[in-house]
Amino acid sequence: MTHQELLQNMLSGWETYYHQIMNGDFSEVCWKEGHDKTYGTYDIQANTRLKLCCYIFYYHKDVPKELLLWLFREECQNLETNSFQGVSQAIQILTILLSVSEDHHPGLFERAKNANFDCYCGYECETELFRRTMKELPDFDAYRCLSLAYDTSETDYALQFFDMMKAEYVIKEEADCRTLIWWNDQLGRSADNEPLLRKSMEFAVIKNSPWEIISAHYDLLKFFTEQKNFSEACQEFEMLSAMDLSCCRETRLFDSILESCLDLINADIPEAKIIWNWAISYIKNLLRTDSLYGNFYQKLIPAVQKMNPPYAKKIQKQYEQWKKRNKIS
Repeated sequence: MTHQELLQNMLSGWETYYHQIMNGDFSEVCWKEGHDKTYGTYDIQANTRLKLCCYIFYYHKDVPKELLLWLFREECQNLETNSFQGVSQAIQILTILLSVSEDHHPGLFERAKNANFDCYCGYECETELFRRTMKELPDFDAYRCLSLAYDTSETDYALQFFDMMKAEYVIKEEADCRTLIWWNDQLGRSADNEPLLRKSMEFAVIKNSPWEIISAHYDLLKFFTEQKNFSEACQEFEMLSAMDLSCCRETRLFDSILESCLDLINADIPEAKIIWNWAISYIKNLLRTDSLYGNFYQKLIPAVQKMNPPYAKKIQKQYEQWKKRNKIS
């Protein structure tokens, strides 16, 4: 099956939303407020509305203008009430379909423009960019199909498009590795990242960049720790601990290396004491300068309880003071 055939299959599943609105049923695409403990207020049906907008754009641009206007207003309500800022793809599609501008539907343009901070800063230029880059279906490559499937939460299709994209993908530089690593992470295939991370290391070595070599080792350390491959993780730690890390000592990269060390210690591996003895002097320096952050404290406290229990009370007290200063309950 070609990616174009797979795309047609995915889009055919969205046809039902089109028939529903044409029959006067807007129940699955209207704005519907939802609340999430982490992400705040959001529109429960924003994804189905995006699917409908895509389907209309590709197959039924001749839908009645009144329906497009209604969808535009619903999307504005989403942008106005969503806890996350952004210029949605749905508002871009509807802008094109309605030719919304300061001269044409100025009221709609102003409402969308002022929906949130990102819209105010980027809606105009993003719309122009969207006009230039949005292609008709026959022009879609596997990567564009993958992006559309991901944007509409069609994970099964996204995985298939991703496999098609990888078959055509040529890795020429480290950024190409990063692209594939990002997609693996987003699609639940993080375990497939080892060869890509090692390829990134090769690029860093070729460039002979100390920072990039350290960063590549850290990425492997973090990867192996998350995959619970502690023997490989310890090898990466040994290499890092033997390197000159002065170029990143005062940066977040070094903090992240220490954080991964705490992950290994908290995993109760045999090498925990060795890792602790290397990391503790750097951690104490961060404590003296009050440079720690919440996630680090949450990993440090159980590590200290394992490695130096009497010291744990002092760390816990400093963490409570940090939370109080930052108004965190």
